[in-house]
Amino acid sequence: MWSLPDINRMNSEAASQKRQLERALKSGKLDGKKLECEWKGHDAECEGELRHYPWFDIFSEDPKGILTLCERHDGYYGSPSEGYFECEGCNRVMVENYTWELYYVIYEASQLCLPCYAQEVLNDAGHWIPLTDERIESLTFNDVRKTPHCIGVEMPVPKQIRFVNNVEFDSMDGHCISGGGLEEIKETLRQLQDEGETRAILILDAAYQFAVSVGVYAPKALAHSTRR
Repeated sequence: MWSLPDINRMNSEAASQKRQLERALKSGKLDGKKLECEWKGHDAECEGELRHYPWFDIFSEDPKGILTLCERHDGYYGSPSEGYFECEGCNRVMVENYTWELYYVIYEASQLCLPCYAQEVLNDAGHWIPLTDERIESLTFNDVRKTPHCIGVEMPVPKQIRFVNNVEFDSMDGHCISGGGLEEIKETLRQLQDEGETRAILILDAAYQFAVSVGVYAPKALAHSTRR
């Protein structure tokens, strides 16, 4: 098993160091030390000017650090460097992951961070479930298996939706390991229907080593969420 770092602490530190990082991007120095290429001392000699990129994660809008690359190594080990990717949605350099759960997807030939992909999913009417008796009853496990992974563990929920309930499944064979499986998802959808909601969406909101969480989300306009 694995565990995330202290996300709240990291976000707090990033917020307090934001101006310091902004100055370092201009001066090329951080804490009085010159920034050097990430790959200095590795298999190939550094060449050309240094380039400084603020890098981010999926947990806040503040940069978490600076990735420095020389001309030779900029993109040499990937885009822009091993362990990072450039999101084609927000055009930011992002860290790939802190655990083995990747923070990006390939969507319509574009590499997107999970927050950008979440917006694509939420804007696509095809991902939403109309809360009619017929549609709820016709929901199958195959529908659940197609749930898009667009929220990572501890990632903030997009502002336009609210969490309602979740069920966990084994990532290998799909059997339910927490909650009531497909029937609990249907019952949650019925409860939303009774509250006056007209649509809901299923999101894979956590991918663990041996399990995944499928969450039921609704537009944020109505009642507060039940549990998390």
